[in-house]
Amino acid sequence: MMKDIALTTWSHTSYSDIWPMYFGQIKENADFLKNYLFINELTKESPEWCEEIVNDEKKSFGERVCQSLEFVNESTIIWMQEDFILYDLVNPTDIYNLNHFLNAKDISFIRLMKSGVEGGAFVDESMGLYEVPYNCRYLYSLQATMWKKDHLKRLFEYYNPKNMMDAEVRGSNAAREVNIKGCYVYKKEKKRGNLHYDSSTFPYTSTALYGGSQGKCAMWQTDIYGKELRDLFLKYNIDPNIRGEMQKWEKGHKF
Repeated sequence: MMKDIALTTWSHTSYSDIWPMYFGQIKENADFLKNYLFINELTKESPEWCEEIVNDEKKSFGERVCQSLEFVNESTIIWMQEDFILYDLVNPTDIYNLNHFLNAKDISFIRLMKSGVEGGAFVDESMGLYEVPYNCRYLYSLQATMWKKDHLKRLFEYYNPKNMMDAEVRGSNAAREVNIKGCYVYKKEKKRGNLHYDSSTFPYTSTALYGGSQGKCAMWQTDIYGKELRDLFLKYNIDPNIRGEMQKWEKGHKF
């Protein structure tokens, strides 16, 4: 295992049907990282190599994240959610170099894909690093991100978001107020959807599911990640019709 860095996954037992695919792809593509699962209750459904950390579902999202981070031993985390599905290998040398850069510089995070940002000063060619502009609408973003653990905790303690949507709506202004700065990784990969780009450094689906956080059934986002998800449906014997697909929903089909 790589020292002093861990992958932390935010999830809920209502998404446990996703875990075989999610954790299976981590095992296959990034097995050099320690894993924690931030969860609402203990389960027997996550892999034995993933440590479950239970948080209080009655508390706010911000309080729950901070509560969970208290039990993470490593000083650097990679923030993940259960629908950030890896679909290709992650090079451990890339992660090691990014972690070294993060800890050597006066920054709080490195976002592992270009998302919700245009421009930004070029920082490092070999790692494909750019500054996230300080006035960016998405200075803070719920995407796969390498964080100095204490900085993420400080941010959440400061503005204490009620839920995940509130975290993104108010997160960037809050980050500016506590002087959170960061970088993003971009190596001229192609664009996916309106806001996100592929990442050859950390190849994952930025949103494999859509809708659950807005009071709807969370459906597979095959309109954006069709090939990757359909290959994984076959690999993990998943029937996409159980949750439904955004592509079909947008065409008027009901599930």
